[in-house]
Amino acid sequence: MGWPFAISRIRISRMITRLLLVTTLTFAVMPPVNANQFADGTVEVAYTSRSISTALTQGGNTRGPALAVMKDETVLLGGGRTGGEIFTFNKDGKTLRRLGSFIPTNRRLVDSRFAINDIAVLSETTATAKLLISYPRLGASGSCVEIAVDELAYDRKKQSIKFVATWYVSKPCVPISAVQHTAGRFEVIDKNSVYVSFGDLGYSLIGDRTKRGDLGSIFKLTAKTATKISEGHRNPQGILIYDKVHLLAAEHGPRGGDELNLIKKNSDYGWPFVSYGQPYGGGDYVRPEKTGTHEGYPEPLTYWVPSIAPTELIQLPKQGWGSWNGAVVLGTLREQALVFIKLNTTLQVVEKIQVDVGHRVRDLELLRNGSMLMSTDSGQLIAVSNVRQGG
Repeated sequence: MGWPFAISRIRISRMITRLLLVTTLTFAVMPPVNANQFADGTVEVAYTSRSISTALTQGGNTRGPALAVMKDETVLLGGGRTGGEIFTFNKDGKTLRRLGSFIPTNRRLVDSRFAINDIAVLSETTATAKLLISYPRLGASGSCVEIAVDELAYDRKKQSIKFVATWYVSKPCVPISAVQHTAGRFEVIDKNSVYVSFGDLGYSLIGDRTKRGDLGSIFKLTAKTATKISEGHRNPQGILIYDKVHLLAAEHGPRGGDELNLIKKNSDYGWPFVSYGQPYGGGDYVRPEKTGTHEGYPEPLTYWVPSIAPTELIQLPKQGWGSWNGAVVLGTLREQALVFIKLNTTLQVVEKIQVDVGHRVRDLELLRNGSMLMSTDSGQLIAVSNVRQGG
């Protein structure tokens, strides 16, 4: 079963009102972004959307689902009422089927932050798939929070998913009040390994390198091993192997100072010692020691002041996107936009364009035809295409 509706190339002049449906899914066409926003006119972005509100997680705020797309464009969504549910579309392509739930009720609070952060597809056949999920959960004592990475087995014939094993649990387990900045984003390396990002969890001792442990780090994981690649990150919600070689990560700064970084092994990226952003106030869990600078630490490829609240990173294919072929695209929460980022051969940022989508972008993936697919905190699944593919 593939992507449940065809991507439209129709250009319209007005937004169609969002349809308020719960389990039955419909789609609407959204107006394209005018081509003059892209310098040479080779890209004109158009959207089609449908409701996936069943997959939203409530509690405090509303959180859009984690998203994965399989080779045949089967869509997996992670979240739902309990935060730990995984859904796909029924054969009718109109309703969501619940495949299982994987965060026990006694290991979470009724809080949208206790939800699946990401889904990785490690391997797949027409009959089965090997998946990973990451999510925050209460520690065994119920008094602290940790991030877990679990392997799941997806039986595609029976349309069910079962727990296989826990690959990793972050340490230290931090006070419940700190359930924020979990990150937990995957980038698949091969069928047995991934990169995964761990946020700082809002831990007040994150500035103590002897106590922060796994937090604020990027790891390479297998079922049996864990290797720390980098540290000094605040909330890295986007991660990408660019051109199949370079590891990039996008992370939230404090008040400003969101960053796109080139990740190098054994590097420290400076949080909470330096930031281009500013502290929130005297009551924040930690205050950066130096602001408006990255002195003494690797400079980001680019940064944003004020914040845009970056989420997932993807790389566009090498065709179908005109002069933006192969560019990086970044989802955002605060700006409700996609950011197109062009890098040169030395990984310098040479151009950026911010394209408004009017929704908080929670997750972002590529479809087989080169279009993008994003899940949003408003309960929409939105396909993004270039109507000038011949451009």
